[in-house]
Amino acid sequence: MIPLASDSFVSDAWILQGMTVSIPALLEHDKGRLRCVTEDRVEFDVALSDVKNVVFPWYYFGGGVKLQAGGTPFRLSFVVPNGAEYASAKLLADMGNAGSLVVVGSKAHDITSGRAAGRRWRELLKSLG
Repeated sequence: MIPLASDSFVSDAWILQGMTVSIPALLEHDKGRLRCVTEDRVEFDVALSDVKNVVFPWYYFGGGVKLQAGGTPFRLSFVVPNGAEYASAKLLADMGNAGSLVVVGSKAHDITSGRAAGRRWRELLKSLG
């Protein structure tokens, strides 16, 4: 997780699908928008006003969120799921300067940093519940 400016933030995230699929992604908050990018595509890039039903379930222990972006529901984890991979160097490079900064911290990512990212996301998205 890398703070960019007072209202900008990017971190590792994993899109959770079903019980066993975890897709590595980067989640970015910048200039009034929320964007989630995977290796293959932009999952969402929406104005914050299009983010609804933001919930940080207790059973994610502060390391994940459920939300709707542009009407589509997503479950995101900020703690690397068992057996999951990190976002690739290509994806980080495609994100530009913000994404390239994540490379330094991604190898040291653990539960503590995932929960810290969760706290920062909770702060940024608290008004969107």
